[in-house]
This record gives sequence, C-alpha cells and structure tokens, in this order.
Amino acid sequence: MRRRSALALLALLPAAPALAFPDRAVTLVVPFAPGGSTDIAARILADRLGPALGPTGGQRVVVENRAGAGGAVASDHVRRQAPDGHVLLVASASSHGVNPAVFADLPYDAIRDFAPVVLTGVTPIALMVPPGGARDLPALRAALAEGRGAYASAGAGSITHLAAELFLARAGLRAEHIPYRGGGPAMEAVARGEVPFGFETLATLSGPARDGRVRLLGLAQAARSPALPDLPTLAELGLPGVEVSTWNALLAPAGTPADRLDALAQAVHRVLAEPAVAARLGDLGVLVPPPTGPQPTAAFIAAEIGKFRAVAAAAGIRLDRP
Repeated sequence: MRRRSALALLALLPAAPALAFPDRAVTLVVPFAPGGSTDIAARILADRLGPALGPTGGQRVVVENRAGAGGAVASDHVRRQAPDGHVLLVASASSHGVNPAVFADLPYDAIRDFAPVVLTGVTPIALMVPPGGARDLPALRAALAEGRGAYASAGAGSITHLAAELFLARAGLRAEHIPYRGGGPAMEAVARGEVPFGFETLATLSGPARDGRVRLLGLAQAARSPALPDLPTLAELGLPGVEVSTWNALLAPAGTPADRLDALAQAVHRVLAEPAVAARLGDLGVLVPPPTGPQPTAAFIAAEIGKFRAVAAAAGIRLDRP
C-alpha cells in the first residue's frame, strides 16, 4: 500500500526539466596548425554555430588547435574528454581515413573511440602534371607504361600518397613515390617538372592551375566540381573507381548521448545551409555536403577506412608514427 501510494504521488509531481545543452562553451579541436583550410573552415563554422545551438542560442563555440602526427594528437586528446558534447574533434580524411589504414600504432581507434556527429565539408582532389608534361590522361598512362614514372605526394602515408596508389592500381601501372613535406612543396615539384604527376586538393591547385603553373588532367571524384566545372572526372576519361576527396567531420567522444549528437548535427545543418557560409567555404575549395547525421556519418567514415585499407594493403604501405 505504502509503495503504491508513493508511486501515485510521484506521478503527480512535475517532470524534471531536461538539462540544457550546451550549458557552456563548445570547443572544436582542429588537428592542424592555424591558417590552413581545415582551420579556416572550422572558424567559419564556429562563428555561426554558437547562435544556432541550444533553445535560445548564444553559446560560444571556440576553436582550439592541437597539431601533430596527421591528426593523431588531437584525436587522442578528444577521445579522453567527457562524453557530453562540449568538446568535438574536427576530424579529417587524414585522422579518420588514412591514418587507421597505414599506421599500426595509433593511440586511438577511429571507430570505437568516437561518436560521429556530422560531415561538414568535402574538398576534391585532382590529378596534376607540369605545364609541359603529358597533354592528357592517355599520354600520361602511355609514359608510365614505358617505365618513365614517378609521382609527388604530400608525404608518406598522406591522402595524396594513397590517391596516387589508387590511380596506379586502377590503371594497372607502377611509378616511384617521391614524398615531400606537404602539399605545397609537392605541387611546386610538379610545377617545375621535377616529377611528372601527382595528386593534390583543388584548394591548393585552383590558383596555380589558373596561372598555368600546373595543368589539371582530371578530378578524383564521381561528379565534376562547381569550382572547376570544365575539369572532367577521371571516370569520364575512362578510368573509373578513382574517387578520393579530403573531408572534415565533427566527432564527439564515444558515449556522448544520442540526443546531443542530433542537436549538434541539426545546428550544423542550419549553419551550412546559410548561403554566406557556403560561399565562404567555397572560396576555400570546400564543398558543402548533403545533410548527414550521426549514423550516415559513421557509415561514411567506416567506408573511407575500408577503402584506404584496401589501397594501403595492395601497395604494401604500413608505417610507424614518427
């Protein structure tokens, strides 16, 4: 009797109000140094995300840079934070696509240690040659088939390294890998004719291509880019299956409540739908992806890891972190 009376009394009490989220500043942890395209894109997002969060908006969103080891430093930091949605990783194709495929000693598990929130941007990658190099894709393939091949990348284990290996595998060709210290130096080496080809992001290549310093042969994605609509895809040129883009996604520590992940994803969708935000990202070469949520983002990342693991295994790429 006493138990039934107590339950009846509890039923009459008002429900406890849901805890407000976010109740303090949200931090976006960028795994690269300030000034790069990922950092700038994160700051564009942070500037508009605060007003879009919470029932009344107005929470601050700050950017914190933790560079090192291709995103491993920032990833390891974020996975250790409280799973409450207030600290998020600006994950990249490097930290959560390539790194799990090529490094045996990562301090984090790219799937198990994180709760995906939303995909925030995609940057296409293109095949580049020197101005006086191969005039088209058939000419490049013919030169490589004769054993006169080498390619530049942003470094061993970088996304442009794996993009080139995927290209070679699909074309049934081989070429020597010449790693450089970043995408800029790799592009300059191709521009000078030191290396006959390489892959790099449109964010890096658009200006040099317009100036005639490099020539772009094809885009490594399924559809043409609005930034360079006249540039055909490699599939259009007869080489399907070479689809590699850099991307960014927001990830929370594993265990973050689903309602908070959904609230964050919805707020990001509202920001990315703003024409001014899309235009500013477009100036960086970053395309706004179709709206995603936690589950589609998780599926996307798992597919990226699987793709890069297959490429790395076929090319015999397995590295230890410096």
